[in-house]
Amino acid sequence: MADMQVASRRNPTMTRENGSLYAWANPAGALVAMSFKDAMVAAGYGFHVTVGALTTPIVGGGAGTVLVIATPELIISVPSGTAIMPIRIKVDCELPADLDNDIEEIVIAVDRTQALTSGGTSTTEVAFNMRSDNPTTSLCSVYSAVTVTVAPTPVHGIELARKQEHTNLLTAGITQGFMDLLYEPLHPPIIVGPANVSVMFGGVTAMSGFINAQWVEMPEALNSLWGGS
Repeated sequence: MADMQVASRRNPTMTRENGSLYAWANPAGALVAMSFKDAMVAAGYGFHVTVGALTTPIVGGGAGTVLVIATPELIISVPSGTAIMPIRIKVDCELPADLDNDIEEIVIAVDRTQALTSGGTSTTEVAFNMRSDNPTTSLCSVYSAVTVTVAPTPVHGIELARKQEHTNLLTAGITQGFMDLLYEPLHPPIIVGPANVSVMFGGVTAMSGFINAQWVEMPEALNSLWGGS
């Protein structure tokens, strides 16, 4: 059984079973109580990626129209020995000038079995630490605006979120404005590598948009925190 002691410091202590466990206290000696997600961010294991810049969005559907699994708008590749917990993904899209009965959609999905060996033709994104002093670096590879197929082609075993707009117009060719999807789960999944997470948007008419994604990352060194051996 682990011994528990209280120590005042900036970050929580991570230990394995049957090791010494130091509870986290503030300088006054009071125990610090926060969610697991917030504790991981405070410890330096939270990461953030932005797709699209200022007023310039990316084009969805693999720079085409309808959703294409192999050319996502964002993909986070999780290597073996690492797990991630997506805590917030926000997608903001600019709806095009649609015709009657056109469909536009946003999908967030997980491939449970494969990390990427190639990002295809895409933009390599930098995963910024959610602590501005950058105490750790993400072990994941992140790509956006994919126009030539990633490898291997993702196989979606879990769909995390979806939104669909179905245009119903009296007059064709009217710009419909705005479509967004916020995925901010109360109980987020733990995605254990090798795996990947994809964000896709598009439709009958090509749609442009922005993505902000945040996750906490659990490398093998923190394995005991999420139930591994």
